Amino acid sequence: MRYVLPPMHTLRTFEAVSRLRGFALAADELHLTASAVSHQIRALESFYGLKLLQRNRLDVSLTPAGEQVLGVVQELLLKLSSVGESLRHKDTRRLSVTAPPSFVSRWLMSRLGAFLSQHSDIDFRLHATTQVLDLGAEQADFAIRYGQGSWPGMRSERFVDELVFPVASPRYVSRSRQRGKVGLAGHTLLRDDFFGWEQWCEQTGQSLDGTRSGATFSDSALLLQAAEQGQGVALGRSVLVADALASGTLVRIGTKKAASSGAYYLVARSGRTDSPPAAAFRQWLMALADQ
Repeated sequence: MRYVLPPMHTLRTFEAVSRLRGFALAADELHLTASAVSHQIRALESFYGLKLLQRNRLDVSLTPAGEQVLGVVQELLLKLSSVGESLRHKDTRRLSVTAPPSFVSRWLMSRLGAFLSQHSDIDFRLHATTQVLDLGAEQADFAIRYGQGSWPGMRSERFVDELVFPVASPRYVSRSRQRGKVGLAGHTLLRDDFFGWEQWCEQTGQSLDGTRSGATFSDSALLLQAAEQGQGVALGRSVLVADALASGTLVRIGTKKAASSGAYYLVARSGRTDSPPAAAFRQWLMALADQ
């Protein structure tokens, strides 16, 4: 459908002249000259082919046609203003966070509901990805990243350190005890690409002698799922196994532990944490880290 419409700027000028009852006052409000206002009104009247305003000695009054047009124009401008405000408000309440899938599934998801229930007005977007999104291009407000805390041009806050120790399912541990296994000898060792058993043994003084090599997984969440299913012993990262240890789906093997080479950081581009949603999320996450 093709719409035949007058120029939008003439409608705004017409509304101002009608509301203020004068060309000079409208010109001041719109930051135009009086002649420019007069020209726009003539253009609008020419479009409709009707006289819309009656110029009196002291002020301006509406003709019957002008009153009809004014009602429509004011309704239109009000709707345009309202939708603009709504869109701006919605955008300022939007919060986008990116994090590794293993961190999301093994730690964040069980806690996120509390934040969302407290801030139901926030339009929250979560991107679980192994890709390092470009925060400078505003692909996300925050990134939860594992590393050393150095990302050029970004502001990073360390919020949780990590220890690494062997874990397995209670069923697997029970079977192992019945077979008299001591230490790591005789165990099937599951692996991922994050922290190797050799590295762990080097830090803890343990030995891999007599162990069996199990499957290798590209994702830490899959590694822990395999351990929960009784497939073997995995090196559990303290953050990712916290819920499983609390629920009993995984238990620790021994007391030896090693320090991870990095930590989890909340990363943001400078200036992106000033909005109320961003400030609320940061405060919530840091409070969790202190628990």
